[in-house]
Amino acid sequence: MPFHKTFNAIKALIQSGKIKECENATLIVEEKHRQATLKVIHIVSVGASAFSIKLDECGFPGQSVFNPHPSLHRACDALAFCEVDGVPYIICCELKSSEPTRHDVAEQFRSAHCFIAYLDILLAQYYDCPPIGEWSRRYFVFHSGQATPLYKRTSNDFFDNTTPETALFIPVNTGHKTYVRQLLGKPL
Repeated sequence: MPFHKTFNAIKALIQSGKIKECENATLIVEEKHRQATLKVIHIVSVGASAFSIKLDECGFPGQSVFNPHPSLHRACDALAFCEVDGVPYIICCELKSSEPTRHDVAEQFRSAHCFIAYLDILLAQYYDCPPIGEWSRRYFVFHSGQATPLYKRTSNDFFDNTTPETALFIPVNTGHKTYVRQLLGKPL
């Protein structure tokens, strides 16, 4: 599979302290802010090769070059890379202790979108990888609130969360576990 080469190239490109490998086919997305009440969620059954970039710990690649901008240097908590049914996915995740506004998270996800575009160019130029900009991408905001488990949604409840502006908001409690297939609207 050609995307495994790309997965390895991404891991080689990003500092190892910014990469979070999956544990027992589970991705763990964490919020490090000490005042956060939603500290961690688990995305289950992502496969052995899945990993995430702790994007909010990376800083913007051009931070020392570009002038300050209200949203340019914002980032979501994690960019997860996984494969489901032979298709590579990029899952952009943000954890919030309360339900945020759509505008706030859209700014963070737009920054992630730019990071992915930059990463795509680096992978093509220096690692001869196929474009990741064409991979399926989903945006999720996990927030504290009245949780409605994804398995209770009907299959007709598919939501198009393929852009930063259309992120899917999911109320959860800290430590929540969800299957990647549920997030992607695929049968278990």
